[in-house]
Amino acid sequence: MNHLWLIISIAIVVILLATFFLVRKRKQTSQRNPLLILGIALIALGILFGEDRLVGYSFIGVGVLLSIISAIKNKK
Repeated sequence: MNHLWLIISIAIVVILLATFFLVRKRKQTSQRNPLLILGIALIALGILFGEDRLVGYSFIGVGVLLSIISAIKNKK
């Protein structure tokens, strides 16, 4: 059962990344930060899959890291 959730979560991340790149190509004038959106989505996935600590904490960690990188890029 854990493998099924892992496959589902990887599929969701792939769908989010594909959506991210498609939207990015269409709207070049957008002021939204895509790294921040992806980071928030990964944090939400980490909370959703929190029963399995390895998967949940991995998503949360990557999401926080992307959010921090986004904040540093916007500061410069």
